[in-house]
Amino acid sequence: MSAQTLSDSDILRIVKEKAESFDRRIWRRDLLESIAALAVFLFFGWLLRDPSWWVRSGALIVMAGSAYVYWRLRRARTRYDTPSPDRPVAEVIRTERAKVKEQIHLLDNILWWYLGPIVLGALLIIVGNGGWSWATLLQTGVVLAVAAGIYALNQRGRRCTFEPRQEELTRLLEQVEEDPS
Repeated sequence: MSAQTLSDSDILRIVKEKAESFDRRIWRRDLLESIAALAVFLFFGWLLRDPSWWVRSGALIVMAGSAYVYWRLRRARTRYDTPSPDRPVAEVIRTERAKVKEQIHLLDNILWWYLGPIVLGALLIIVGNGGWSWATLLQTGVVLAVAAGIYALNQRGRRCTFEPRQEELTRLLEQVEEDPS
């Protein structure tokens, strides 16, 4: 069935079903990220006892970064209320599209709010533990490679999951707004 032949009630049903699935997926991701952030926070808190200023500074940056990741993901997930069923279809679609746009925005900026602080802190810890050496250079390469992999996976998720969802919602919204009924 093409989007052109769907009634408003059919569109609303489809949007709600996909929105519930989307919300569950984001909730699960955020739960895993929250658990990881807590583990990172606690582990790196232990490093605050290290005598090296570099290590302690790096640990503080990683801890702050992990707390910020938790806050940023939670804020993005809870920023938009689920519209009540009696709201107009266009409003429901706009809200769902805004939620998807928020996730796209997170992924577009992941270098700055997610990877940057954690990588910077990790690099300070590496230098603080090993000084400037070939081993430090190798460890730095590993950290940067892992960060690049995380970045690539997140950009793939943006392209393959969130952008198609945003385009679908935009098409549905255009149909609803063009429909004279």
